[in-house]
Amino acid sequence: MRRFRYDALNDILKCPRGKKLKAVRAVKHGRFFTSRARDCRGCDLAHLCLSKGRVNKAVVLGDHYPALLRARRRRERWLEEDRYLYRRHRWRSEGYHGEAKSSHGLARAVRRGLQNMRIQAFLTAAAVNLKRLAAAFWLYLPGFLTVVWKLLQTKMA
Repeated sequence: MRRFRYDALNDILKCPRGKKLKAVRAVKHGRFFTSRARDCRGCDLAHLCLSKGRVNKAVVLGDHYPALLRARRRRERWLEEDRYLYRRHRWRSEGYHGEAKSSHGLARAVRRGLQNMRIQAFLTAAAVNLKRLAAAFWLYLPGFLTVVWKLLQTKMA
């Protein structure tokens, strides 16, 4: 798909050889483009573009594809510091998401429907956050207990 060029202003999708793909119909979250079979038949890149048994190319572009292209271009201009920050962020966030999926049942929906899945995600996030809060509390508990013990000793004396 990266070899294809999309012109958002004119709503035109072009193949690597410059042939235009026709916008056939709208789908739920985007547009469906197809090429003509005769354009693909004589193309030397057909073995790269087409699936086995296909005579033409079919592409679905999401409604927000221009925004995706802008984000990809912006990412190509990142400095080394930006790449480092993103790697660090990705490592942290993937750990949380992996824990939610593997240990707290977020890998599979319990109930049907978007609203029910949203509730499940919120409850899972609450459970993970409570675990983190408890771990942080136990980390500082010895220091807290010594402070309380010293206060009790001074009040008893």
